[in-house]
Amino acid sequence: MDATKECIQEIKKAIGEENVSDDKPSRIVHRVCHGIESLLHEDLDIFTPAAVVRPKTTEDVVKIVNCASKYEVGLVPQGGRTCTYGAECINGAIAINAVRMDKIVSIDEVAYNITAQAGVRLTDYINFLNERGFDTVELPTMIKSSLMGSRAAISGYNKWETRWGGSKDNIKSMEVVLANGDVVRVGHGSGGPSKSVVGLDTMGLFIGSRGSLGIITEMTTRFIPKVPAYHYGIRAFTNLEDGLNAYLELRNPLHASAVWRAKAYHKWMLKQAVTTSSDFVWPEDVEMLVDYHILGDPEVVDAMTRRVEEICEKCNGFWRDDLPPTEFVGQMHNTMEKFMGMGALQSERLVSGGMGNRIVPLDANIPNSHLIDFYKEYLDFLKETEAGTTRPNLAKHYHVLSPGEPLPTEQGGTKFWALMLADSKNFDKQSIEEFKGWFREYAELIWKHEGSLTATHGFIPKDMEVEFTKRELGETGYNLLKTIKKALDPKNIMNPGLRF
Repeated sequence: MDATKECIQEIKKAIGEENVSDDKPSRIVHRVCHGIESLLHEDLDIFTPAAVVRPKTTEDVVKIVNCASKYEVGLVPQGGRTCTYGAECINGAIAINAVRMDKIVSIDEVAYNITAQAGVRLTDYINFLNERGFDTVELPTMIKSSLMGSRAAISGYNKWETRWGGSKDNIKSMEVVLANGDVVRVGHGSGGPSKSVVGLDTMGLFIGSRGSLGIITEMTTRFIPKVPAYHYGIRAFTNLEDGLNAYLELRNPLHASAVWRAKAYHKWMLKQAVTTSSDFVWPEDVEMLVDYHILGDPEVVDAMTRRVEEICEKCNGFWRDDLPPTEFVGQMHNTMEKFMGMGALQSERLVSGGMGNRIVPLDANIPNSHLIDFYKEYLDFLKETEAGTTRPNLAKHYHVLSPGEPLPTEQGGTKFWALMLADSKNFDKQSIEEFKGWFREYAELIWKHEGSLTATHGFIPKDMEVEFTKRELGETGYNLLKTIKKALDPKNIMNPGLRF
C-alpha cells in the first residue's frame, strides 16, 4: 500500500469512514472550482483528489492534518468552489470539504460579533442574523454556495464594500489549524475580536492565503442592526464617459456612509442579457447604465437620494419609457447566481468529469484615475479578440458576455469585473495556447494602467503564476511569501498547488 492510501485509511479510522469518500464520482465532483485553470488542460485527471474528507470539528481537522503531515500528502481546503483560483484540487491530494462544520458557535448582540464554523453557508448565516433583527455586511453574490471559511481564505468581495469593506475588514478573529497540527486563534494583535497592540496582526497572513498556510476552522465577524431604509435607483447614459463619471462621483468617500453600492453596465452586456430573457430591443443610443443602493436612517436616505439624483443629472443621466423595468438588473443577478451556483453539477461532470461551456470571470483592480482610459482601450481589445484577426482559433470558442462591470473595491480603485464564455469541449491545444497569449496581453494592459490582475477571484494561469506574481509583488515580495510558506508549512502539504 502506498503512502497516500495508508494516509486515507488512517484518516478513516481517525474521523470515521462515513466522513471520507474515495469513490470516483465524489472525487470527480471535487476536482475543479468555478475557475478556469481546468479549461487550460485537456486531461482533467490532474485535478482528481485521492479522497474527499468532511470534518465536523476542529479536532477532526487536526487529525486530518496530522495524518497528512505524517505521510506528506497534500491537503486542499475547498469551500463552495465559487472562487476562480486556488480551490481546484491536485491529483493524489486530499480535498477537505468543510460543509459539515456548519454550527453557529455564539453571538454577541451588544458587541455585534458572531462566531461561526468555517462550513456555515452564507445563506444560513444571513438568515440566522435576519431572524434576530440584524443585517450582514458579509454579503457576496454567491450566498447559496459560499462558506464562511472560504470567505477569509480568498479575502472575499462584498456587495456593500463601499460602506463596509471586504471580508478582511469585517473578520475580527479566526481559528486556524497549522501544518504541524497546532490550533491557533489569530486576530488584530491579541487574537480577540478587537484590535490590539499586544502582538502582530498575524490574522492578515491567513486572509487571502487560499489554504496555503493553514486551514481556517472558525471565524468571528461583525454584523449590524437591521437597516431601516433602502432606496434603489438606476440611470442611463448615452456615452461611456458620462456614465463612468457619474459612477466615480458616487464613489466619493463623503457619500460612502449612505451609498453602499454603485455599479456600471455597458450595453455590450445589456443587449445580450435583455434579449435572451425577453423580446425587448435595447436602444442603440443608451451605452451605459449606472445603478446605486442607498441605505441608512430614513432622513439620511432621503437626503442622499436627492444628492445622487443631482450627480446623475449633472452627468447627463436619465431614464425613459423605452427602457425595461428597473428590476431587470436584479433578475440578471439572480440568473447569474443560479448558473454559477449549479456549476458543480454541470452536464457530464458527475459521470466522467466532462463540462460544457465555462464562464471565465476576470476581475482586475483598476485605479479610478485610470478607469475611463482603461475601459476604452479594453473595449478595443475585446472587439479585436472577437474579430479573430490575431487569434482566429480562440475567437471561435471564446466570446464576450460582459466587457466589464465596474464596481467598488478598495477606496480609490474599481473592481473591473468582466465575463467571457469559453466552449470548453472545443477548447483544443491551439485555443489554449492562444488564450495564454491573450491573457498575457490582457495583463500588460492592466499593468499599463497601474492596476492589479486580481481584485477578488485571483485567476492567473498556473504556468504564468510565478512570473506574474513577481511582476506585481517584485522579486523581494515574492521571496517573502516563500519564506513565510516555508516557515509555516515546511513539508508543503497545505494547498501545494499554489506556487510559493
